Parts: sequence; structure tokens; C-alpha cells
Amino acid sequence: MSAVTRIIFFVETPFNRRDYDRFGIEILQKNGFDVEVWDFASFLRPHAPQRAAESDSVGWCGHKQFSSRHEALGAISTLTPSCFVVCIVAYQLGSFSVYRALSRVPAKYCILMTNAVPVGSAVENPRSILARIGQSSPRRLLNALFSRIPSRYLGIRPAVALLAGGEQSVRGWFPYPRNHETTILWAHTLDYDVYLNERDRTVPVDVKMGVFLDEYLPFHPDYDRLKLTPFSSAGAYYPGLRRFFGFLEREHGARIVIAAHPHSRYEDRPEDYFGGRPVVQGKTLELVRKAGFVIAHSSTALNFAVLFRKPVLFITTDSLQRSQRMARSIQAMAAWLGKTPVNVDAPLNQDWKKELAVDTEAYARYREAYIKTAGSPDKPVWQIFADHLNTVEA
Repeated sequence: MSAVTRIIFFVETPFNRRDYDRFGIEILQKNGFDVEVWDFASFLRPHAPQRAAESDSVGWCGHKQFSSRHEALGAISTLTPSCFVVCIVAYQLGSFSVYRALSRVPAKYCILMTNAVPVGSAVENPRSILARIGQSSPRRLLNALFSRIPSRYLGIRPAVALLAGGEQSVRGWFPYPRNHETTILWAHTLDYDVYLNERDRTVPVDVKMGVFLDEYLPFHPDYDRLKLTPFSSAGAYYPGLRRFFGFLEREHGARIVIAAHPHSRYEDRPEDYFGGRPVVQGKTLELVRKAGFVIAHSSTALNFAVLFRKPVLFITTDSLQRSQRMARSIQAMAAWLGKTPVNVDAPLNQDWKKELAVDTEAYARYREAYIKTAGSPDKPVWQIFADHLNTVEA
């Protein structure tokens, strides 16, 4: 058996500086591996123009962009047993050729599945199901059908390992190729790596500061990538937020700061969507750690609120409630932490003391289910991964 010396990340969205840090490139290099990122965004996700500029900020020689599917498949065909692929590409009809090419070479691969989040379930009657089918695009219907075909029937070799986070990351319907021989390598969310670097540092808490975890909902680039209609328009969404933030400031003496979504580009938009409140990008952990409370919909950055035991106000709007997908997501996340979402477009008569309480047991359950299992090593994800390769693949 050849020892693994080269690790290659397959990605389908433009690679950027944040990805460089989250993928633990330098950790893997310090463990003796040659590391590369193969960027297939140009042909797998051509509808992602909003993120294109971010890919220029890396300036790292290991980042390889492929201009065509033919070029990428040719490169995959050269992989040897000393290569190990970390696949961060959705398994669907459009990426089938990538998985098929990977299945034809001796290089092994794993799937990164560390960032599961609560997903609301709902019992739907046949009429509503038929209505949703009628509203779906042909592409989404084909992907739904494709995902239900056992990968072995399509000549797809299963992943040798699943890099998992909390317990829920490997439960339920899982569309990626795997079988009973696929190893579950328990680690944690990538957010936990950031937390590890900061948890022992003393930071003063501003009890009056509330941090809103922005999700860039009216403008998120994933709408283009996934061919989705935005969950809400800007005109229906931001006024309710401003009114709610103003209420907290007037009635409770709070000071609201916006933790801007990593993919947001508010500086390129003419309107001040948050009414002059500070909008800070790239410092979500620092803001949550310093805050007295957190305001959120269903952002994965709630991991930081759970880890630092911060009270969370879950909010929704009339327009978000009309989106079944978003409404269920918010409700599911809130339920896990023992909360009820507040509709900021409705009269505000909540028991604020209750809403700002921390249910210690609920937070502990959430951590185990979605962030980190009790038995996984308390070290960076990519060090856990490197230790596995050096032990099992040597």
C-alpha cells in the first residue's frame, strides 16, 4: 500500500482566503503533506458571479482552477495511490462525471460532512407534494431522481471515510456514495476549530450588545447557484429587522451590531439596510463572544452562540414564514435550543426574560448533535484528519 503524500481538495465554489484557513492548509503541510485545491466552479457552478472576486484574494500556488470539465477529468485521471481527495462537491447529476472519474483511479477519497444543521420536518398531504413537484425546475427534479439511484449501480466507488461533526451529521438521508466499509472519522464543525483558537482568551462581555447573525437572505449567491427564488425580497425583509432592532434599543437599552454574512457585499449596494448600525464582516466569533445576546434566524454561526453559552433570540418575518423551507429551518433550530421564534412583523408581547434565558441541557444536546461528539479529539479537524492518514493510510 502506498503512503499518502498528496492531499487534494475538490471544490465547486470559487476558492478564497476564508476557505484556505478553514481547510487547514498549513496544518496539513506541517504534517508533511503536499496540499492542493482543485477548483471546479467554472463548470460545476457557472452561476456564481457574486463570489468570483473572492477567489483572487488567495495568491497560493496550490490553488488550481479548471476552465472546463474536460480539463478537470483529464487531471483526475492522473491521480495515483499516493493521492487522497477531500471531496467538497455535491453528489448530483451535474457532478456525476467527477465522481465517475474519481472512481476509475486508485486514489482514495473522503467526504467532508461536518456542518449539519437542524432541518424541520413536516407531514405534507399529497396535494401539497404534487404542488411542489409542479413548481420545481426540471433540473431539480432530475437531481432528486438521480440521488435515489444507488451509486453502485452507476459505477461510483464509495468514499473510504466520512469526516463527521456532531452525531446528526451522519444520520438520516445521506446522498453521498458510501457503504458499510466507509469509516466515520469523528471530528467536529469547522467553526469549532476557530473556537479552539480563542476559547482560553479572556474577553470582556458587553451585556447590552446584541449581535445579529446576518444571512444575506435577499441576495445570497446560492440562489443563483441552486436556481432558487430568494426567501424574501429586500423590501419585505429589512424594514422589519430595523423596527425590531429599534424596539430593543429603545425599550431595553440594547446596542445592536450586525455580523455580516461572509458572502455579503453590502458595500456594493446603495441602500443602508440596517439603519446606520455597525456592519462588521469577518469577525463573527469575536462579536458573539463579546455580546450579551445573539439574534438569529438559522445561521450555522449559531455554533458560536452555543459554544459560548450566549442567549439567542430567534426571529422570523411574515415573508420568511411564507417560505416553507425557511420557516421550518428557523423553527427547527429554535426548538433545539428551547426557544420560540419571534415574528418581528407582529406585535411584540413576548416574555423577554424567558427568551433571553439559556437552557443549559438544550445547549449541551445541540453541541453533541451538531457541533462535536463527546468522544472526538479536542484538536483541529485537519490534525485529526492528518493523524488518521498517517495511521491508517501509511
